[in-house]
Amino acid sequence: MKNEKTKVLVVFEDGREPLEAIAKRMKTSLVDKATVKTRCASEVAVAEILAADAYAFGVSDSSAPAWAEIKRLFTGMNLAGRKAGFFTEKPGVADGLKASFEPAELAVSAQALVADKPDAAEAWIKALIVAK
Repeated sequence: MKNEKTKVLVVFEDGREPLEAIAKRMKTSLVDKATVKTRCASEVAVAEILAADAYAFGVSDSSAPAWAEIKRLFTGMNLAGRKAGFFTEKPGVADGLKASFEPAELAVSAQALVADKPDAAEAWIKALIVAK
């Protein structure tokens, strides 16, 4: 049996450099453990969403226009049990996006990563992909 790496999709809000920097740091930290794609929210393809085993979403404003298409897609996708986590610029800003993603039935991590602690990004993403 082939031992495949976990496929992780890291999506960050368009134009938010602190979130993009964390996304890149996550990708670098997982190079040996997972296959990671990083995309800004407006550029994510349906095929990338469907191919992923886990997701990390970088959010500054859950009502930003960049999230509109992903919100629409997630109302019709069943991603039940796939792991997801949120990293943000400030505590609590991902709550609206979490609520929008509920129809997709993701297994959402309760612990969000706040961008003021970028050094914690590596441990956070590794914990996300190995969480049961």
